[in-house]
Amino acid sequence: MTDKSVMDQPKKWDMVLGELQKAIIAGQLRPRERLVEDEIMARTGATRHAVRRAFDELERLGLAIRQPNKGVQVRDYSIAEIEELYEVRECLELTAAARFVRPAGDELLAALTDVASRHRDASRAQRYAEVFSLNNSFHELLYRAAGNQTLADAIIHYTFATHPIRSRAFPNEELRELAISEHFAMIEAIEAGEAGKLAGIIRTHIGRPKDFYLKATYIQGEL
Repeated sequence: MTDKSVMDQPKKWDMVLGELQKAIIAGQLRPRERLVEDEIMARTGATRHAVRRAFDELERLGLAIRQPNKGVQVRDYSIAEIEELYEVRECLELTAAARFVRPAGDELLAALTDVASRHRDASRAQRYAEVFSLNNSFHELLYRAAGNQTLADAIIHYTFATHPIRSRAFPNEELRELAISEHFAMIEAIEAGEAGKLAGIIRTHIGRPKDFYLKATYIQGEL
């Protein structure tokens, strides 16, 4: 392997990851759809090592899963698994919300507003990979500010676990606009120290993508 190929390899796996992540988030790759190494190598020009490294990262993000004798597939969940995951998420996130009993400081408000604004702009430009990343950044920043880092770590863990569910709604403009407005409503709630109001917004915010996913994949019979 030449020095140049060694230097290019990290960029190659990252490029493959970005392409697959975007396709999953945009709904071009559906739940349970198999990700075929040889096909991705032929399309992208990436090495097998680079493709497998991209698969590893998709697994870490919760967007893909390895199945015995089936290879790597886009992640999906049963109805029971979805309900259980969201029950845990709601418990954790409402516990964090209850800690915002005092008005937030200017530094936190400015940071949240900056991320929420960039998320809004990316959403309206349909840059779904950025929407995905900035949405995660907004919520991590919010929950880290609750003051219990173990709680924040648990929230982030279960948020990663529900990535395929949450991202299923990204192409829906109406739901994206609701998410944008709720982000700014959360900022207003913590600015005023209104923990109860924040909890109500969060409950609706995390529940809507779950309901959309269930309707799209089970009620309408996509799977």
